Amino acid sequence: MADSIVLKEAVTLSSQANLGEEIVETEFNEGTELPVLQEFETAWLVKDDDGRLFNVRKEIAAEA
Repeated sequence: MADSIVLKEAVTLSSQANLGEEIVETEFNEGTELPVLQEFETAWLVKDDDGRLFNVRKEIAAEA
């Protein structure tokens, strides 16, 4: 499993703190590095500096 990934392009990702709470969209720039918490077949679960969790598809990022 990768320790971190780097985004290949600028993207907007969505996160939801808890079920029933508001969905928050966050913009990330190309080249942003994010730590990986878990790896899946087609995506990584990552965490940003504010503690929000995101699923990042493998085709838009690369292992750092």
